[in-house]
Amino acid sequence: MGQMGMSRHHEGYARALLEFQIVVLGALLVVGTAVVLTRHATLDLFIYASGAGLIVLVTAATIFWRQNAQLQRLSLVLPLIDIVGIRLTAFADHTAQSGGALLLILPIVWIAYSFGYRGFVICLALVAVTSPSSFYARYADFTSDDFTRLVAFPLTLTILAAAAGVAGVRIRRKRVQLAAQTALTEQAVRARDDLIDAVTHELRTPLTSILGNAELVVHASGQAQTVERRAGVIVRNAEQMERILADLLLARSTGTALLGLQSAATDVRVLIDHSLAASRAAADARQVTINVIAADQAWAEVDPNRIRQVLDNLLTNAIKYNHVGGTVTVSETRTIDTITIAVTDSGCGIADAEREQVFEPYYRTESARRSTQMGSGLGLGISRDIARRHGGELRLAHSSAAGSRFELTLPLAAVPVPASAGAGARI
Repeated sequence: MGQMGMSRHHEGYARALLEFQIVVLGALLVVGTAVVLTRHATLDLFIYASGAGLIVLVTAATIFWRQNAQLQRLSLVLPLIDIVGIRLTAFADHTAQSGGALLLILPIVWIAYSFGYRGFVICLALVAVTSPSSFYARYADFTSDDFTRLVAFPLTLTILAAAAGVAGVRIRRKRVQLAAQTALTEQAVRARDDLIDAVTHELRTPLTSILGNAELVVHASGQAQTVERRAGVIVRNAEQMERILADLLLARSTGTALLGLQSAATDVRVLIDHSLAASRAAADARQVTINVIAADQAWAEVDPNRIRQVLDNLLTNAIKYNHVGGTVTVSETRTIDTITIAVTDSGCGIADAEREQVFEPYYRTESARRSTQMGSGLGLGISRDIARRHGGELRLAHSSAAGSRFELTLPLAAVPVPASAGAGARI
């Protein structure tokens, strides 16, 4: 059961305990008033007030501290104190069958319902210990006048408690089953929503590129090279959308929101070039200049589609949240076994207080919310997850009023891959 479920459980039990205490106190007031008015001459008022005072104290504690975790741990002790209080009121009334004794039904049935047979056994032990020796002596000289007190009343109380105990066990078992089913349902709904949000976000980038380049093709009639280049971008992004949709169908069939990796020896520079081509239309629309400082080849063992998603997301953000006429620089540095691709923009930057949150799902910075650009706040979180699943990392390396710099680090392929082997890896 999750933390929220446990909280609801404790809240419900605290409310039930309060309702029970109010019933006990109300019954005591009714029965106590009748006893005081009719048998005040034979009533030991001090003992009666002591018993009633215990019940009042327990009720007050339940009212004022019912949400306290420590008090909830005493949930069995409280009705046991009620039993002691009721026994004292019965001792104060010396008649054969007092109203105070009848009130024992309430806490005993409650304990049997809430705690099962163990609670009922504890109740019986407490009642037996608090019963005077004269009560047991009556069984030795049993007469028909004692039938109600010595036989009928204990038997009725036992039957009621047993029935309450069985009902309580069945209800608790059903509650556990319902909680488990609810948790599974909530988990399935969250997985479905996460999958839909992630795929919707990832489809938006290639779709934007397709639409932008298709519009350029329409206006580039008679320019064969431009049409061919833009048509290539459209085809590649359409193929990427097809792969994402295939991943969606696969994830739906397997019941998981985590899209799988299909790693292969891949020239990361080719991925950068394709991502740049896909972003060119959006950059031109905002008059953003893109500069590339990278070597010709950089082979890595990665899933080209997933890494392309990361690059697309970084470039899309760098262009979308840049100022008109700004610049974006894509650069690359290497170590012996890693390559780091940095995307630096000249946008408004990210405030210090928000830098730890930019990778959280659905989080959008204050500057992003103030802008006219649409966004879901999912891209960076998805991208960092993809990088980490490749054994790499995505981080916000720097941000100021002059812009931001995101760095994607990936492990290089263990063995250099010849140029002729890269055809299948180029998307």
